[in-house]
Amino acid sequence: MKISVDQVYTSVACNRAPETADWNNEGLICFGASNAVVIYDTNAKGKDPLTVLSHHKSKVNSVKWLLKPNQTCTELLSCSADKSAAVWTLEKESWKVTSNLVEHKDGVTCIHGAYVDENNLLVYTGSIDSSICVWERMDYTTTLKQKINLQSGLALTIHSCILPSANQPILFCALDDHKVHIFVEQNDHQYHRVHMLAGHEDWVRGLDVVNVDNDTLMLASASQDTYIRLWKIQHYEDKPVTGIKVEEKMFDAYSVKLSVKLDAVLAGHEGWVYGVQWQKILNNETNQPTYRLLSSSLDKTLIIWQPESHGGAWVESVRVGEVGGNGLGFYGSRFGPGPGAFLGHGYNGSLHIWKYDKELNQWQPSVVIGGHFSEVEDIRWEREGRYLVSVSLDQTTRLHAPWLRADGRGIQWHEIARPQVHGYDMASIALVSPTVFVSAAEEKVLRVFQAPHNFTQNFKSITGKPLVGDDVKGPEGASVPSLGLSNKAVFNDDDRAVADGDNDGYFVPIQLNEPPTEETLMQNTLWPEVNKLYGHGYEVYCVDASSDGALVASACKATTAEHAAVLIWETKTWQQIQKLISHQLTITQLAFSPDSQKLLSVSRDRRWTLYQRAEGSNSFDIAASTDKKNGVHTRIIWCCAWAYDSSVFGTGSRDGKVCVWSKAETISDSSLKDYSLLGKPLELANSVTALAFAPLESDVRIVAVGVDSGVIRLYQFDLTWSLLHELVNSMAHHLTVKRLFFRPRQPDEGETNKEMSLASCGSDNFVRICKL
Repeated sequence: MKISVDQVYTSVACNRAPETADWNNEGLICFGASNAVVIYDTNAKGKDPLTVLSHHKSKVNSVKWLLKPNQTCTELLSCSADKSAAVWTLEKESWKVTSNLVEHKDGVTCIHGAYVDENNLLVYTGSIDSSICVWERMDYTTTLKQKINLQSGLALTIHSCILPSANQPILFCALDDHKVHIFVEQNDHQYHRVHMLAGHEDWVRGLDVVNVDNDTLMLASASQDTYIRLWKIQHYEDKPVTGIKVEEKMFDAYSVKLSVKLDAVLAGHEGWVYGVQWQKILNNETNQPTYRLLSSSLDKTLIIWQPESHGGAWVESVRVGEVGGNGLGFYGSRFGPGPGAFLGHGYNGSLHIWKYDKELNQWQPSVVIGGHFSEVEDIRWEREGRYLVSVSLDQTTRLHAPWLRADGRGIQWHEIARPQVHGYDMASIALVSPTVFVSAAEEKVLRVFQAPHNFTQNFKSITGKPLVGDDVKGPEGASVPSLGLSNKAVFNDDDRAVADGDNDGYFVPIQLNEPPTEETLMQNTLWPEVNKLYGHGYEVYCVDASSDGALVASACKATTAEHAAVLIWETKTWQQIQKLISHQLTITQLAFSPDSQKLLSVSRDRRWTLYQRAEGSNSFDIAASTDKKNGVHTRIIWCCAWAYDSSVFGTGSRDGKVCVWSKAETISDSSLKDYSLLGKPLELANSVTALAFAPLESDVRIVAVGVDSGVIRLYQFDLTWSLLHELVNSMAHHLTVKRLFFRPRQPDEGETNKEMSLASCGSDNFVRICKL
């Protein structure tokens, strides 16, 4: 059996650090996502625009495009907390690491590079070990040229450029003494400090340089003291000045005397300013260049600054961002290709792109990819596979669905709603019906949510498929009161005055024909909470719902048999109807069989238990379980899964074994009763953390196995195991795979369709869907 795999959807947030995103003139955005570098093609339509490059072993701190002198862009730099940096080169349509820069004794925090000519490259890396390394690449070999020791200083950001007059490099480095230090190469071919720019009263977090002409550089420095300073560096001319003289300092570089003077101080931000970037625009008629400066700040705004007239004062020409709301500010910003677009990346790992609308003469936020900014704990498909929900330690529940593009460019998956923004880390989720879900977080209660009317309308207009009939009415939307944690329902105007006198939520119903922007997702796509389920003594850890929608099972963290019980809830009344005691320690996963007649639980106590539903009722009895003698697994059982026909189930554990169990002909005396191991267990070197059976009717079973190295393997199980395909780190995950689920077969699909979709989520913040 041959399997081919295509990537359908990748969802992840940008790392929460300054300078982790960059946009080049070909429309490609690169950003660091956990330990991977992701390339986002903003021109791609109707397919997954993300390419994941997995190489670093720890969090990526900064990424930068390298612009060649001829304005093309085929290389990028990345640096990581794993003490290394890398140069990536585009070779034959794929990105490869061409130089691995390893020298620092601690995490590398900032990086910058400049081409001396077509291929020769200088790269500067700054690290928490108080040093800056200078790397030189000549004729495709990279060597460490120098290690600049900063004594006890810390490089916060570095920027390099080639001095136009001398065609030699100059390095600007912002240290933790609030000053910008300037280094140039001297006669001994070593870098020495030649000058310090003082003036800022707090750390400088952003630097950028633009060549104004052959003799002049403009340096912009952005600082946590909320100001941006513009410095003019030019050839020193000793000529008499009448009137007020601007203070200027001199230094020597490459046998030329240069002068530095403060050109302007830009005050407009109210919070720390993290990023600055210059943009040079040529006027079509006069061919005169004009300069713009983009800055981003933690005060939730991005500003574009422009001089009023030639040589006039610098003023804000554009200010975008959010006023109010519960978000935090921006970590960085970049200009896009051409003057009509720019990007900001926010505190919540979200990317924001604004595009200039000529007709309306204003900047509009546009649709952009996004995702979780912390480990994704659980995912679930809607019963007919119309959407996927995910929950994460970033305290949000997100809903992903296929967006049917209006321009006829096909289907593209997108996050279209954020039903729950919580104050606790999310742990698990279960879908009861297409419009109701139950979620568990690091608290003792389970919360039940119901889709509002506004969501069902927008879902239909974005995906082209209705979720429910048009006659179903419910609340219009939901909002969170200022001091509350629960999502309160918001009704139409006529009921609103009665229901809630002090309505201080922010919900505004909106009609969407394309996926919502981050601003909308944060407050306008919440689902109202309809119930809380009390009964657990500790934080709820896992939850599952039966496919007939009648029952929900949940379990919490536990160290005793009493707390390790499974609670069964009836969804009609939301009452607890049963408490099933079997395990000693925390239950790690619960799974109802597809025919809703059996319930399986696996636990940290290395045992599994199977419960059978009594005929015609909703109560369960223990049908079989394992003990120390017959358990096969010698470590925690992390995961379990049912086959499509409910006849066999699999368990996977930390000892690297995957076992498949089924009903036997004979009844044994042990705790297994009439169940036994089917075939041989699969033995792997890594801990098995996720498991799923493909929805196929045939006797041949296809099993997806996720391990803690982030790899997903597809096996064919026929009493023996044979590997069909392996999804490597850049196609799957680069940290623990948390959950795997095959998309349920659509009712209108024939048996002949061999295509399946597999969804996965992991500790690397990714949610991914691939087609098999």
